[in-house]
Amino acid sequence: MRHRSPRVLLAVLALLLLTAAAADARCIKRHSVKIATGTSPSGSHWTVAGTIGNNGNSCREWLFGMEFNLEGAWSWGSATGIPAGGHYDRPAGISAFDDLLEDGSSRVFAGFVDAEVAKVILTLSNNQHLAILPKSPPAKLRRKVTWLRNVRYFVEFYPPVGFVTGVATLSASGQLLYRDKTFEAF
Repeated sequence: MRHRSPRVLLAVLALLLLTAAAADARCIKRHSVKIATGTSPSGSHWTVAGTIGNNGNSCREWLFGMEFNLEGAWSWGSATGIPAGGHYDRPAGISAFDDLLEDGSSRVFAGFVDAEVAKVILTLSNNQHLAILPKSPPAKLRRKVTWLRNVRYFVEFYPPVGFVTGVATLSASGQLLYRDKTFEAF
């Protein structure tokens, strides 16, 4: 009977483990999925899309993003890493922007949050408050596209009487999840 060196056995075992981990990683082709469309009070069109692709050279993590394209305002997007095959999972926080439409008729506050967030409360520079109810992507789309299952988005137009200086997120039961008293839009 031939004896194998413990080093060789460990090397073979390590190779098998690495191969199994690589096989578990799922590569995905970069693409986007339209989530919502609409029209501003002044008639400009807007769209929200979710994007996904590999995060760097590895298939172990995907880069999930949300893109907001608004005619007459700044188009904006934000992305973050998620586990391959997973979904957005950044509890409580908010990723958003605030902009004045080119024609000056309205401001727009748009962005996305975790599905736990049921309400976003804005504090404006004139000390007024504005409540926003984020929306989930359509149920049929969430069933088909797993990486959209835990995200809510919002596109809210409001009179240009001030700009956003603070944000708070609340759960469905009204529990404060996140607060930023010095919010600065990108």
